[in-house]
Amino acid sequence: MIHPDMTKIVQQDTWLIGVAGSARLCDQLQYSIEYPKPPIEVVKSGAWLKWIVTKVVPLIDYFVKDKEMDAECLLVTHGKAFLIGEDLSVLSAKPYWAIGSGADLAIGSLADRQYAADWNKNHDLSALRAMEAASMHDPNTRGTFDQYRSYTTGRVIQRGVQ
Repeated sequence: MIHPDMTKIVQQDTWLIGVAGSARLCDQLQYSIEYPKPPIEVVKSGAWLKWIVTKVVPLIDYFVKDKEMDAECLLVTHGKAFLIGEDLSVLSAKPYWAIGSGADLAIGSLADRQYAADWNKNHDLSALRAMEAASMHDPNTRGTFDQYRSYTTGRVIQRGVQ
């Protein structure tokens, strides 16, 4: 079940938690789990994948409680993004990412935009255009758009877009 007022992206300290799928599980992924602060040695060394797999995924697994995870999660912190699949697999999401029913359309739009001459200075606009493309062509992608930027320092900035 999906509820229409479901928040797709939630900020928790340095974390951005994006979700798609079963509303109950999405709520748990966003509000029931206290995601740990990344240790300075992980931030400095870049050993993110091992830390996500050994420290963060077990928290998610605990809340799923041996049920099938009928959701996907995009975790972003310190400018790094990780897709957590329904089987709790972890993929590093780069150079851009999207989740949900319109993800393929948004990623296709971003893939096309990356060759534009202004790509390096207009990421926000490219992301907005990708979300617009997804909402125009996917009936389940709708509502307002919120854009976030995650910096390597852990700082997060939100910009609301109507």
